[in-house]
Amino acid sequence: MIAVILAAGRGSRLNNYTNELPKSLLPLNNDKTILDYNLDLLTEIGVEKKIIVTGYESGKIESHIKHLDNIEYVYNPFWDHCNVLGSLYMALPFINETFLFLHADTLVGEKAWQELIKKKGDMILPYQKKKCGVEEMKVKHDSSGTLIEINKTMTPSSADGEFLGIAKFEFNTKKVFQNVAEKLFKSGELNHYMEAVISDSINKNIEIKTFDIGDTPFVEIDFEEDYLKAKEKFKN
Repeated sequence: MIAVILAAGRGSRLNNYTNELPKSLLPLNNDKTILDYNLDLLTEIGVEKKIIVTGYESGKIESHIKHLDNIEYVYNPFWDHCNVLGSLYMALPFINETFLFLHADTLVGEKAWQELIKKKGDMILPYQKKKCGVEEMKVKHDSSGTLIEINKTMTPSSADGEFLGIAKFEFNTKKVFQNVAEKLFKSGELNHYMEAVISDSINKNIEIKTFDIGDTPFVEIDFEEDYLKAKEKFKN
């Protein structure tokens, strides 16, 4: 199993912190950055090879972790013109087995990761059961945990919770990501999230399962308040 870490974006909503520094290199404490936390955790759960998709200030990321082995860098030269799906598409040629997916700015406790790698299905999506807002990536599932809907636009009150932005995908889904992404890109649609592929795969011959992470800590760092919350929750 390998991991694909998307770290191409600038994090413009954190301008006070990211004018010259990628969001993934923001410190959590005196010793570790956001990226360090995720790389250490992936190693802890047994993932040796990590593919990191870079863009904004890519050299600083490579310099920061140059001492680590089994890191493969994929540079997205269009990082400022496409969304997450574009960065994931850049990594597809380097994926040759089951892979974990994560945004570099998402922090999740190890317990959820351990559960994720044990779950069976073509696509496994952890979520946090909560009352969602308008901006969150929301999920809805049936009584068996099979995904019914994933997007930001569903009515918040109808959602089961917020998708974490980490996932596990079996190797057979690589072709699905490639086909859907190319269809969208050829139509001129570059501003898509990875979840567009998942949504397109619902009710097709693909098993998409969800699970609630319970009280496992989770922070997606978009705004300053998120960053401050992450520093408190994950400082150790």
